[in-house]
Amino acid sequence: MSLRRTDPREVCFDMLFEVYEKGGYAQLVVNQSVRKTPFLNDRDKSFAIAIFYGVITRTFTIDYLIEQIAHRKVETLDPSVRIALRMGIWQILFSESIPEYAAVHTSVKIVSSRNNPGGKSLVNAVLRVVGQNRIFWKEEISRAKPYVRFSLSKEIAGLLIKWYGEAKANSIADAMLGDARVTARVNVLKNTREELVDLLKSEGVSAKEGLFCEQALNLSLNGMSVEDLKTFRDGRFMIQDEAAMLTGIVAHPHSGQRILDVCAAPGGKSCHLAELSLDQSEVLALDNHESRLRLINDNAHRLGIRSIRTGLSDATNPDTEITGPEKSYDLVLADVPCSGLGLLMRKPDIRIRLSYERIQSMIKLQKEILLKSSAYVAPGKTLVYSTCTINPEENENQVGSFINENPDFEITSISEDLPAELLSGNERNKREAQFGSILLLPDEVACDGFFIAKMRRKSD
Repeated sequence: MSLRRTDPREVCFDMLFEVYEKGGYAQLVVNQSVRKTPFLNDRDKSFAIAIFYGVITRTFTIDYLIEQIAHRKVETLDPSVRIALRMGIWQILFSESIPEYAAVHTSVKIVSSRNNPGGKSLVNAVLRVVGQNRIFWKEEISRAKPYVRFSLSKEIAGLLIKWYGEAKANSIADAMLGDARVTARVNVLKNTREELVDLLKSEGVSAKEGLFCEQALNLSLNGMSVEDLKTFRDGRFMIQDEAAMLTGIVAHPHSGQRILDVCAAPGGKSCHLAELSLDQSEVLALDNHESRLRLINDNAHRLGIRSIRTGLSDATNPDTEITGPEKSYDLVLADVPCSGLGLLMRKPDIRIRLSYERIQSMIKLQKEILLKSSAYVAPGKTLVYSTCTINPEENENQVGSFINENPDFEITSISEDLPAELLSGNERNKREAQFGSILLLPDEVACDGFFIAKMRRKSD
């Protein structure tokens, strides 16, 4: 059996090499390689992507097993051996459909094709040990420490326990090993949810109502790419998780408002604010990179939105020539850069990149953005702060510190803004909503981890 670069496992290996050895971002790597190659059919593309994301998600678990069996540190192995072992072990232990012999044989062939004859023997030996003792190794994982069971770095696993206690941390970490939903936000400017369901059905895509947002549809793409759908190209929907949709719902924009989104790219929330205000508000979407501004403009154009204009500006030092005077906006959204700990299902490479130092640098940046953004809120008007993390230091502590240091702002209840499904039976959500915030946890709601807080500048 020979492997070709058009073999999905070979393509997967090359993508993993880009992420592990060159620092590539998983989502970009997929878009630039497997989704673009004309040599793989839809089934093979889905196969390559499944292994790719599965291996990244389980990196810490797999590396633990490699070290137990090979009796050497993973980082001392040749990169081709390391990646081939990770791919092989994932296929043997975590895939329900791949035969053991295929996982072993193709992994050995991959190493051979990289001119590593010595590594071939190691890969073959380790994978055969795993395959012959599959039940034992699965039980070994279940008995291991949390960072191994849930495939997190030791420091991130420790932080989760510090923030939530061991039982809740384990529940959250377990939930984040699941698969992310593909959720569409219906563009109400072009169709109703019912109309979009019918149109998607005609394209071979099944869609079901979301968990709590009226505009949400959970999609079953059946191996298809979203970008290939006519409904997507026609701007009838945008891909956005319900947690992120909730930001626009809590912000509650109205027609005629001046709205500022200070960290807007790729434009999902800016476009949602425009849609909710029936494209009759004035939305200024800022970002500090030209290429990211193009993403905002492309999305707005595809969705048929005319009320958004973009501006090149750093959120830590807004350009007043673009924003205009301070205290002149009815609604300011600061969806700040964050650790991304709520996105581990959707962006598993966060698991292998994130460090405590990185989180601390985010906290400082968030504080600066929140302070600078608040200057543009008019008296009596609204400031919304949001993150895609579940770290209290980046969320409620950040907002609490801001309120304490800025007495002209106050928390405003969001109990009336939130869908009833989020409050029913959840006492924590009810309590926190009264005090202006909500934290979505993946073990409680099947969506991304997310935090939103709503504040108001007191009237002069």
